[in-house]
Parts: sequence; C-alpha cells; structure tokens
Amino acid sequence: MTSQRCIKPVMAGLLALALAACSILPEAESLTIYRLPNSLVADGDAAMADIPSLRINTPQASLALSGPRMLVNPQGDQLSTYKGARWSDPVPALVREHVAGAFAQRFSLSRISTDEHGLHADVHLGSDLQQFQVNYINGMPRATIELNARLINPGTRQVIAAKSFLVEQTLADVQVPGVVSAFQLAADDLASQLAEWVQSELQEG
Repeated sequence: MTSQRCIKPVMAGLLALALAACSILPEAESLTIYRLPNSLVADGDAAMADIPSLRINTPQASLALSGPRMLVNPQGDQLSTYKGARWSDPVPALVREHVAGAFAQRFSLSRISTDEHGLHADVHLGSDLQQFQVNYINGMPRATIELNARLINPGTRQVIAAKSFLVEQTLADVQVPGVVSAFQLAADDLASQLAEWVQSELQEG
C-alpha cells in the first residue's frame, strides 16, 4: 500500500509537467493565402494578333525568390517576409501564369502554352526573375518586379532576342492587401510590356 501511495503522486506530477509542456509549445502560424489576379484587358488593336505559337517557361529564380513567401527589402541587402501571408504558388509559377493569362487575352489562347503543358511551340519565352519584392526607396515602399527575358528558337536553342524589364508600383497601403494590389498592377504592367516586345520581335522576324 505504501508503494502505491507513493506512485500516485509521482504520476500526477508527471502528468502536470506534460500538460505544462504542451501549453508552452508555439502555436501554428495562421496563414492567409493570396492569389495574383490577372486583370489585364487586351487592347482592341492588338487582340488576336498573329504570332507563332509561344511557350512561356517558368522563370529561373534564386532560392529566396523560388518559394511562396512575400518578400520585402526594408534597407540595404536585407530581405524579410510578411508574417502570416503567402502567395498561392511559388513566385516563379505565379509570374508565369500571370504572363500566360495576359498573353492569351492579347493574342489567342490556342497560340499560348506553358512548360506545364509540354506542348510543341514555335518559340519559347525564357526568363530570369531578378526581383519580386517590396523595396523601400527613400522611405517609399514600391512593389518591384525585374525580369530578364529571352525569346528562344527551341530547335536550335539560339536566342532570337533578349530584353530586361523593370517595373515598380508605389504602395497606396503598406498592409498586405495593399501589397497584393500593388503587385497586381506591377505584374499587369510587366505582362503588357512583354507582350508588346514579343509581338514586335516575332512579327519582324
């Protein structure tokens, strides 16, 4: 009886310690997932333009830009993230789908595909994503997208044309929904500039 009386307090103490340990474990981060809607409307004169079939490849990107986190550069070379917010896809895929959607509106859905489809295309649009982040410039936050683009002949692997694009959109609101809105405008601007460049290069070629 004496041993059983001793065991019960010990077990109760262990249970209390276990419950205390559970209470101090960090709670799972609450995440809000944001899409990058494609709101670009094709120009009437440019819509359904006649171009060769085009495959838009997923941009190459650094490790920091390869995930779904929303990045901000408050100063210098320091990159931080917006807590509790993520993009719906890794950033390179997000850019690819936004550009592909804009191109399908401007040209023709049957002319545009991505490397996700694996379809034959006359020309490939490859790129390197250099920036997709909020930069604070002289204290002003701007959604910044920098992309080095290349038109490639898939048969010869030769570069037909290349151009660098840098677009910036000042944030009207520094909260996450305002960040998303600024990136949508910047991505629309990028897609429009890319489409005009591609159309010019392919029609001349």
